[in-house]
Amino acid sequence: MSEKDLFLNVLREWMEASMHRSFHIFIKHNRESGLSLSQINTLFRLYHHGPDSVHDLADHLGITNAAVSQLLDSLIEAGLLTRAEDPRDRRMKRIELTEDGKALVEKSMKRRQAWLFDLANAFSDSEKAQILPALKLLKQRTLELNKKHGPLCRVNENK
Repeated sequence: MSEKDLFLNVLREWMEASMHRSFHIFIKHNRESGLSLSQINTLFRLYHHGPDSVHDLADHLGITNAAVSQLLDSLIEAGLLTRAEDPRDRRMKRIELTEDGKALVEKSMKRRQAWLFDLANAFSDSEKAQILPALKLLKQRTLELNKKHGPLCRVNENK
């Protein structure tokens, strides 16, 4: 196996192992919350992008305005969102997270990332010093790819 193939295989294996662990924790937390994946997706979208319209949320989720309105009703009833007139256009409804909604998203992110503390503690100080430059470079290259192609670019299997 060439060094290039070995690098790609190890990178892929690490990513799969870390994503498996992260998603397992994320799914477990979401089941405990009693929310659907679409509801969680909506909360995360609003957390990361700020207030949004019903139409834009429907586009993001790939569902109709009517379907997203039903989804929003249950989140509003649960006290996780508010729906109000958009100050720029009173015909539009502006959807925004409440403090409880923000807290739920932040708790979900903390639970999903908690395993990283265990992983970090599994390394000695000298191992951390060896790995840190590579992690910084990995982050830099990932950000460069996101900037060039966007975060949801198509993967080229032949490279």
